[in-house]
Amino acid sequence: MRKDLGGFASGLVDDVELCVSELFANAVEYTASGGEGGEVVRRLSLPEAGLLRVEVADGGFTDTRPVVAELSGDDWFTSERHRGLLMVSAIAKGWGFYPVYAHPTLNLGLVVWADLPVDPAQVPPGLPRFVHTA
Repeated sequence: MRKDLGGFASGLVDDVELCVSELFANAVEYTASGGEGGEVVRRLSLPEAGLLRVEVADGGFTDTRPVVAELSGDDWFTSERHRGLLMVSAIAKGWGFYPVYAHPTLNLGLVVWADLPVDPAQVPPGLPRFVHTA
């Protein structure tokens, strides 16, 4: 991540790294990506001035969908899990997901994305529009 984001402000790089690590961990934990031969693909893009998008595609084959956990009472203080998407939603301007390939009955993978604001003047010159990493 840090290499791909070379030249960006260190605070933004920290935020992107945290978001991607949470999305990656969820892909491995809750989908076929965590199994033998599983794969996670990451993509960075600048879809518009002032917006850096991170996307993590998982291997699918699960009935679950990403959601911010509903914790209550002491669970917020004692739970050691289920806070990742809460952190992503706090850091990102927005987040969501879409299917890798729409299928009527199978989840063949989801792309979970998060948009982070970036000062257009701070975008390094010559940066490619998309960066893919498996």
